[in-house]
Amino acid sequence: MSNTKILAVDLDDTLFADDKSICERNINALNQMLDEGHVLAVDTGRPSHIIENMLSSYSVFSRENVYFLSFQGSIGYDAFQKKNLFGDYLDNDAALELLTKILEAGLTAIAFEEGKIYCFGEDENTDGYRAAAQEDVIVLRDVELLKGRDLTKIMAVNFANHKALHDFEEAHFDETSKYFNSMFSNVAFLEYVPLNSGKGQGLLKLADYLNIPRDNTVACGDERNDISMVSMAKVGCAVINGRPELKEQADYITTANNNEGAVAEVIEKFILN
Repeated sequence: MSNTKILAVDLDDTLFADDKSICERNINALNQMLDEGHVLAVDTGRPSHIIENMLSSYSVFSRENVYFLSFQGSIGYDAFQKKNLFGDYLDNDAALELLTKILEAGLTAIAFEEGKIYCFGEDENTDGYRAAAQEDVIVLRDVELLKGRDLTKIMAVNFANHKALHDFEEAHFDETSKYFNSMFSNVAFLEYVPLNSGKGQGLLKLADYLNIPRDNTVACGDERNDISMVSMAKVGCAVINGRPELKEQADYITTANNNEGAVAEVIEKFILN
């Protein structure tokens, strides 16, 4: 696969237009790169089954050489063969302690495992998460019910007070950084994934699995949780509508936005050139 390139791409506000559709220019470019034998990795915070459901109306994502890097790159999934390739999971004891601290701080806690999402009460934040993510959430009465489970991600959510999330991350950083990487995928979502995991690490792990050298890796995103993949790829791209913090790390900033085919611009310039 010495001439094969791999493109890691975020979904929301990158591949997706504002209305969650994918423009024709992007679809055509994705098909062309796959026709030429290159590899597509959808690199996102969402679970694999949710990614599959969201993309099911587009046939390009059921083609060979399409992979999902879910839960912020922690789980590698072959979308064509429908099987996991690798996975990193949270330390369970540390995860339960983190969930408890999130709840004690008055924040909404959401926990993830493959195929299921959990919360610990109903409020405006769980309602907001369901609406934003279009995902079902199971309500549990106690975090201890998740003891021994292979959890993939934890999220603290607060739509009304973003500062509270930043304060929580800062106050608990010394203890959480021993077990987790933390990042914001949205101003209202503070996410914790396994230590040494992230979108960039997931991209490099998949490239290594497929024997694709780092020199052939390209990434494109818009948010702060995309910084690792944009900085770790050989060519890191930010969409023009992306966050300033990401643009500072990018090798290239698109001229098209997410509604105009920004991903196609990246494919045309760095994959098909």
